[in-house]
Amino acid sequence: MKILLSPAKTFRKQPLPDVPAGQTPQYMETTEQLRMELKKLTADQWQTQFKISEKAALENRARMNQPQPAMAALAAFHGEAFRNFQAETLSAEDWRYCEEHLRILSAYYGLLRPLDFIQPYRLDPLDKAGALTPLNLWKPILRQALDSEEILILASQEYARMVDVSDAVTVQFVKNGRKAPSMEAKKLRGRMARQIVDRQIIKRADVRSLDVAGYRYQPELSTAEVWVFEEGEQK
Repeated sequence: MKILLSPAKTFRKQPLPDVPAGQTPQYMETTEQLRMELKKLTADQWQTQFKISEKAALENRARMNQPQPAMAALAAFHGEAFRNFQAETLSAEDWRYCEEHLRILSAYYGLLRPLDFIQPYRLDPLDKAGALTPLNLWKPILRQALDSEEILILASQEYARMVDVSDAVTVQFVKNGRKAPSMEAKKLRGRMARQIVDRQIIKRADVRSLDVAGYRYQPELSTAEVWVFEEGEQK
């Protein structure tokens, strides 16, 4: 089983202690294509194209043009899902499980293993890098990488679109009859991923037994491709 998470736009400022030795991401040739296009952008173009502040535009232009500190991916991202995952409390055994079963989708790096060294970046699947669109660029690469795997998607719809494989299940969190609010869904994805790691789950079907902050699997609301976890008792 491979568990897929979305990345985050925020990154840790300082590296975590006791993170195992890492490695170079697998698809750096493709990442370099994107970097060369993003490197051409002025600060004004960053601000206009990505709809970000002047400060963020200057920061992202610098990221593409100057070497940045690198951290292991799972220890680098620091958005809501990752804060709830709490990589800082992983044991050495947990890291080994993550390296085997956890992957992070990325519009810049494609598909990241937890211990892949990454630098901070700003890029989403539907953004433009010159003539390149990350979604179209990465989709066939990820299909080849993941199509023989049993996939559990704990990612936003935006990033789930990068995954086009034959055996994938997406987890959806429902509250009061509707999809859980975005921020809550991010927290829940992080917590579910951590529960899977803590229990060292190997078979995807076993994920359905989890209780994630009061959200439980609801078979009558679910399909083969979408597993619904609803707040409240299992019906």
